[in-house]
Amino acid sequence: MYDGLLLGLLTWLSFVFSFLHLPNFIKNLLLKNFFITDFLSVITSFLLLTSISKSLVAVIASMFCGLLVNITLVCHKEIKKLT
Repeated sequence: MYDGLLLGLLTWLSFVFSFLHLPNFIKNLLLKNFFITDFLSVITSFLLLTSISKSLVAVIASMFCGLLVNITLVCHKEIKKLT
């Protein structure tokens, strides 16, 4: 289980760093539409991780990555409200 959490954390970090290189209009679209962003992140991480290993660790990592993406979006929204 810890392997899945670590893999999910690393996948989330990869998504965050990749997000920084996207064009601004795509960033704005993804930050405004939580459902689309969450859906894309979970599907992408699931497909990438299960293509490497078809195990429970990959599924846990995908779910944990999706959770971290959702937490990141909520935190961004709350920080934006304060400023």
